[in-house]
Amino acid sequence: MRFIRHISTLALCLLVSVAVASAQFTSGSSGADGAYNPTVSGDFDPIALGLNPAGDNVFNFTTINIPVGVTIKLRASKLHNTAVTWLATGNVTIAGTLDLSGAGPATLDTTNPSLLATNRVLPEPGPGGYTGGLGSRGGVGPQLGAGPGGGPAGQQSTQGNNCAGGNASFISSGAIPNYTIAGLTYGSYLLVPLYGGSGGGGGWDSVSGNNVGGIGGAGGGAIRIASNTQINITGTINAAGGAAGTVTGSGAGCNGGSGAGGAIHLIAPVILGSGSLSVASGHVPFSNTAITGIIRFSTNTNDFTGNTNNASLVLGPVYLPPANSTLGAPSLQITKVNGVAVPPQAAGSYLSPDVTIAATGAVTVNLAAANVPLGTIVSLRVTAETGPDTTISCAPLTGTLASSTATCSATFPYSVSIAGVRAAW
Repeated sequence: MRFIRHISTLALCLLVSVAVASAQFTSGSSGADGAYNPTVSGDFDPIALGLNPAGDNVFNFTTINIPVGVTIKLRASKLHNTAVTWLATGNVTIAGTLDLSGAGPATLDTTNPSLLATNRVLPEPGPGGYTGGLGSRGGVGPQLGAGPGGGPAGQQSTQGNNCAGGNASFISSGAIPNYTIAGLTYGSYLLVPLYGGSGGGGGWDSVSGNNVGGIGGAGGGAIRIASNTQINITGTINAAGGAAGTVTGSGAGCNGGSGAGGAIHLIAPVILGSGSLSVASGHVPFSNTAITGIIRFSTNTNDFTGNTNNASLVLGPVYLPPANSTLGAPSLQITKVNGVAVPPQAAGSYLSPDVTIAATGAVTVNLAAANVPLGTIVSLRVTAETGPDTTISCAPLTGTLASSTATCSATFPYSVSIAGVRAAW
């Protein structure tokens, strides 16, 4: 005999009232650096301001106010060549201009040798960005742009625009239809880690190979601004890349590539304003401008009605990335030349030498690196006021990943020369 148990079901409606208190967002600022309220235009120089002795580029303000008519320039040379984080316990107001754009090189004039030497220097990127590549000179080929998405160096070719330096890339490609190829894309839409734009490649020559090529533009910098309360942008934040360098005169080669735009990350419960944000690439002759950088808002309320200059705006909830998300960036520098120490903020200018030596033969150049793979061979390029460039392969880096060294043996011509180092891996 089979028994069947009938189970009755009863649907219950349970109404529960729950009060949920959302935690107040905190930027992580200690407020130790006080209020930042510049009244005149100038550079943001932590040493001059007595800020950030740790050198990690994380600043702990109470409030930030860039007033109308004031432009504050953030330079890689004054900020350890790394991205910047501004934290605030109170309101952030940008009514003036915050400029972390990459520089475009000067136009080179082959008919004026003295001015040619003075202007033939690498352009400065925004903090967290990368410089461009030198163009050819005296038969020595051009450099590719610095950074993970550096523009390729121009080719010694008679076909199309292949002799021009390639445009740099960042989160998006700097490629332009019917133009030279661009650097590789890289980075994360979360902006972790926080990096800026790469530099454009140097140009070569489509005829003789001995002419002067244009210099690549530098990449735009990267900044993260976080506030406990709100960020109001009625002015401008400019993290654009530098324009491609050009050459004029009878010995003119092809132009360089443009620098990539950088990164702007705003974090606050409320973001508002009607200002302007730019992460565009630098201008390229005869071509349109690409949008290669990234703008990200991490907010609960986006009331920003301003202009992002055709850049895609990435939106996400209010969230503060880990404090160490800007660390680990590779660095490489010249520390000594012939035993003479190089200043930490070397200017690299023909008009004001950083080091003076008295030597007619080869001297030792000491290098220091961090977060560059051991065994990497660094390239030293010497540009002189007169004569062609020279390139030298240094000894492989030795030590630890966090701190490695190498040496080169180089001969510097009489008068002033500029030495620059590159590493690729």
